[in-house]
Amino acid sequence: MTARPRDLLTWFLEGYRAETPTEMHSGAVFIGRHEQPGRETLWAKHSKPADLVGGSHLGSPGDEPTFRRLMEDGAFATEVAEYEGHKDTVNHYRFPMRAAIARLAGRGDARQNYPFMARFLYRTACRDGDWQAAARSMGIVEQVAPFYLEASLHRLWSKYEVEPPARPIRTEEAA
Repeated sequence: MTARPRDLLTWFLEGYRAETPTEMHSGAVFIGRHEQPGRETLWAKHSKPADLVGGSHLGSPGDEPTFRRLMEDGAFATEVAEYEGHKDTVNHYRFPMRAAIARLAGRGDARQNYPFMARFLYRTACRDGDWQAAARSMGIVEQVAPFYLEASLHRLWSKYEVEPPARPIRTEEAA
């Protein structure tokens, strides 16, 4: 893990903005399959004809691929990273900040405040950094909000990973 950023709020907002697509629709008309190859959806399984699963007969705007991945894939979706013409052999999270928020939300039990922290950070990101409005909308007392923001961001930073943890090899897989 790298050194802790000086301004965790800026680090969080920059990471969240980098994962958010800027466009929802591409220029083409969309009529075709919504599912990925090899992955059949419930809608594709029960619709007729099978080759016209998504869109409409009149045509609807096509979804931008990055927006579609954000909407359809889970928080822990991975992909092979490509940078400077080099493909990395290790999978990376497609949305690492989203994965960290999901990890933060799922770690606590009913008596802990981690899911509340994750919701607070998500609302802060959706409000483009306006943590005071996010705190008011969740009922966090104004005097406590700056300390709660710092604690939430620090906990999120400790959960943030670009790569998923390595899976342990089972004995039957090794053979």
